[in-house]
Amino acid sequence: MRVSPKTGALLAIGTVVACLVTVGLLSVTGNDFTVAGLRGTDLYASYGLPVVRVLAELGAVVCVGGLLFSGFLLPEPHRVPIRIAGSAAVLWALAALLSVPFTLADVYARPLSYFMDFDRLVEIAFAVEPTRAWMLTALIAVVIAGATTRITTQRATRGLLGLALFGLVPVASSGHSSSGGDHDWATASLLIHLVAAALWVGGLIAVVAYRKGEHLTTAVTRFSTLALWCWIALAASGAINALVRVKLPNLFTTSYGVLVVAKLVALVVLGVFGYFQRQHSVREVVKHGTGRALMKLGAVEVLLMLMTIGLAAALARTPPPDHNEIVPTVELKLGYVLSGPPDPMKFLTDWRFDLLLGTAAIVLAVIHRRSPSWVAGCAAIVIATSSGIGRYAPAVFSVDVVSTMILAIGAPILLTRGMPQKYRVLLHPIAATVLFSSSFYLVYFTGVFEWSLDQPVVRAGIHLWFLLVGLAFFLTAFAPEVPVKTRRVMVFAACAAQSVFAGALLILDHPIGEQFYRSLRLPWVSDLLASQQLGGAVAIGFGVVPLLVSGLFLLVTPQRARERELTSIP
Repeated sequence: MRVSPKTGALLAIGTVVACLVTVGLLSVTGNDFTVAGLRGTDLYASYGLPVVRVLAELGAVVCVGGLLFSGFLLPEPHRVPIRIAGSAAVLWALAALLSVPFTLADVYARPLSYFMDFDRLVEIAFAVEPTRAWMLTALIAVVIAGATTRITTQRATRGLLGLALFGLVPVASSGHSSSGGDHDWATASLLIHLVAAALWVGGLIAVVAYRKGEHLTTAVTRFSTLALWCWIALAASGAINALVRVKLPNLFTTSYGVLVVAKLVALVVLGVFGYFQRQHSVREVVKHGTGRALMKLGAVEVLLMLMTIGLAAALARTPPPDHNEIVPTVELKLGYVLSGPPDPMKFLTDWRFDLLLGTAAIVLAVIHRRSPSWVAGCAAIVIATSSGIGRYAPAVFSVDVVSTMILAIGAPILLTRGMPQKYRVLLHPIAATVLFSSSFYLVYFTGVFEWSLDQPVVRAGIHLWFLLVGLAFFLTAFAPEVPVKTRRVMVFAACAAQSVFAGALLILDHPIGEQFYRSLRLPWVSDLLASQQLGGAVAIGFGVVPLLVSGLFLLVTPQRARERELTSIP
């Protein structure tokens, strides 16, 4: 299995085309930034930044594609795609670092040479959110590049793929979508869009590059299924992001709207090519075991994908037409408005769907819908993030604690009961207990919670973290492989830690997240300490009580057959 010169030439041509598309479009729409007062007029920065961004995105998708190919598309890991992923990560890191001075020159309307002084560059770079995002991206890419020289297993390759996909988050969360009304949906849809695009583009490049290798039939068949789901995710997330960022009347009358339409057209064309790939090329590979037809349609599809990357880079440099609209404070901070103080009826009826965890929960429920407990656990995730509880959680501390307890305790208990045995991953009992118990303190008492309040991506990450550590804890605490006595100690230790956490919320003399909550200026949130104390009571009712019940169940459970015990999880 090797990379052919044809594939290298294809990538080189596609990169040049993407850069030309970006520069050409910006020569028409680039003045929008100056008029909007968002960027300066330094030509090197104005045209150099999007070109560097194209190189960064190319490095990212090739890196993702190599790791995806070795970690999931092949039946066993292969060093060649991993090495290619490492080389692409180097390009990704270099382009991300180059983006720092270009971004600063663009933001401050200074000549690029002004930021060639290293001390000045470092001093200013940490003060600007987009450059901090690029530096974090570069760090992640460097870690990936170093790790690819050592990993040998598929599990490690899959973990590195997760890190590569996470590397797409910092820059995405610092663009147009992270501000203004509906920014929660805009950011979430953009992240889904970027992840789906990276998997699709990177996976196709990898398949075309290694079309003469062994296990080609397996790789192509697996990628064909993945590509279809990626296209669906791209279409849905792209439509949502477009509707959030630009109003329908402005879709054909503004530069931003025209670029959005062009990108959607390119996506439709790519979908058509993907259909013919599955109908012709994939069928030939499965039937004859040869990948000759992959290069014919695949080359055109790759070029179109890289052109779309150029369109996306130009779109990132074009301000949305409605960016100057005055947005109420609450909507600016949360992304949406609240219709009054929370009450049980609003929790039941005032929904706002969470595009990340809500979508993931529905997909997981459909995949494994035969288990009622599993479906109930997925429903608990939706309720915690998308019902009135999820809507009011960012604005009211006590409601946030309700959401957290459902995600960390309620949903994991249900999911654990409904999870098939072959998917269970156990931790050491001490590690599972410490990880679960300490997470509440690390999030709420170290500043992480305050950081997440006006950062939808960080908030979603915290929700996912609580869900994962809860699953890790309860999978271990209710595992038949672990002695009953050890599991009892685990649950009661977690119960004690949760009680101390709840007590701390009850007696703390200063509000957590006070600055953010006061900035919302909600007339019905006047006593922040009272809300925090209510959160402590919630932590007892929704956290301590379920743990205590679980501990009592284990206390009275005799040492029985492991299979019967597993099905008796409350």
